[in-house]
Amino acid sequence: MKNQKIDSHGAPSTPLVKSNSRFVKKYVAIISLIVTLLITIIFWGFSYRHSSMVREHLTHEAQAFFNEIVQTRQWIIRQDGVYVKKKPGMRIDPYLTGIPGLKTSITDEEGETYLLHNHAAITKMISAMATEERLFGINITSLDPLNPLNEPDAFEHAALIDFEKGEKEVHRFVETPNGLLFRYMAPLPARKECLKCHGVQGYELGDIRGGITISIPADQVADEVNKTRIILLASGLFLLGLLLSVIIYLARRLVSVIDEDERKLVKLATSDPLTGLFNRREGNRRFKELISHSSRAKLPLSIIIIDIDLFKQVNDNFGHQSGDEAIRTVATTMQAALRDYDVLSRYGGEEFLVVLPTTELAKALETAERLRRVIEAVVIRIRNHQKIGLTISAGVASLREDDTLDSLLYRADNALYIAKEEGRNQVQHLEKKL
Repeated sequence: MKNQKIDSHGAPSTPLVKSNSRFVKKYVAIISLIVTLLITIIFWGFSYRHSSMVREHLTHEAQAFFNEIVQTRQWIIRQDGVYVKKKPGMRIDPYLTGIPGLKTSITDEEGETYLLHNHAAITKMISAMATEERLFGINITSLDPLNPLNEPDAFEHAALIDFEKGEKEVHRFVETPNGLLFRYMAPLPARKECLKCHGVQGYELGDIRGGITISIPADQVADEVNKTRIILLASGLFLLGLLLSVIIYLARRLVSVIDEDERKLVKLATSDPLTGLFNRREGNRRFKELISHSSRAKLPLSIIIIDIDLFKQVNDNFGHQSGDEAIRTVATTMQAALRDYDVLSRYGGEEFLVVLPTTELAKALETAERLRRVIEAVVIRIRNHQKIGLTISAGVASLREDDTLDSLLYRADNALYIAKEEGRNQVQHLEKKL
């Protein structure tokens, strides 16, 4: 079958069946987008959950430190302080000297001096030791501290205000000059034993008199979180790339199969199964397109209707298989003798229609005569080494301004009838003399 899609002389031909490739590609794009969103959501969820677990772990760790400090402080408070062996640079806490009945220092039998340290001082010692070993930091503060050194920083001040509003704890990551810290703070309610020192400030039992801040170094934790995020991101991208590659591969295979099936359907719908030429329906469709194009562009167009002479005798004498072989041979021979953009179709049992774009009547008659001669020269070999010779009759017509497909076919068909009546194996036309 000639390629009739488009050429420099004839009109472009629209395909009979629209390709489904765009349909498949559209839904592959939608599926790919959905898969991308799902993978993104899943791995974002993993990343978020991992970060949440790290925060929860640090919170539990800080809560444990907080509870230990509170228990230690309560024990010290109940003992009215702890005496610590005096070391160089150690001084009596001036805030304890004003409390009646407290011995701020004692001396043993051997002359060693011990200074009284309250819960706040002991807490500072523990904090200094923990900070030195980069374990955690402890700070006790209040909106109204007894010791000016215990003034709250911005994080602690905001947390203390939240405690007064009913918050039970506050925690967040904070960037500091010394690195990233996870800071946790919980309130200290006023207990009965606390009022010895803090009663003078107006606190009553149960009031929030301050809070304890636990600061845990979090640089290493942050690095681990970032590494985990990178691993999750790389894993997600790899999985996404793999899934998209599989989807694209399968889509391409599907498109290929659909296109192949589509080509087969188009061929079945447009071609004659015996000769492979366009069938009558497709030949007429392309004929209409070429008439329309020629009329708009004011280009000449001619047609030839061809009929195999005495074809019934071939079937009767040699059988229908030989007749089929004869039709195939005639079709192949004519197809080879025509131009690429000429339209050749099987119009009936042994009839053929040739549409010649950009062709005047004289050239169409030459073409018809050439086809008649090449068919006459063909020898068809059938079974038992028998040979058949065939001839054709042809009717030619050229497009006029007022022509339609039917009127043009009518004149060509009448010319064919005359060719048969006048002895066959000839070309006739009903147009005005050249």
